[in-house]
Amino acid sequence: MSAPFDVIAILKPKPGKADRVVELLQIAADSVKAKEPGTLRYQINRETKGDAPSIVMLETYKDQASLQAHGSSDHFKEMGKSFKEEDLLAEPMSVLFTKDVGGFVSKL
Repeated sequence: MSAPFDVIAILKPKPGKADRVVELLQIAADSVKAKEPGTLRYQINRETKGDAPSIVMLETYKDQASLQAHGSSDHFKEMGKSFKEEDLLAEPMSVLFTKDVGGFVSKL
């Protein structure tokens, strides 16, 4: 994957743990924005129903090296450690590698 590509990461927090998961993702997002020029988008989305809403991350990487830099970053490792130590997720994160095949992003 040498051209920009998208990743969709789906996190399923345990009941009552979604706020903490979002908090950790936002801390990571701040660091990604400041330190990862190859990460072009790192958007946090939260399902609107239930006490254990799914969290959907929409990410875009400039290239494979940018994804590798993200995955080996200190903030990514710390976030994963917190997810585990605090027992925040009901199941392992699901990751989908995607590419545009149609539609549009915005009419703005």
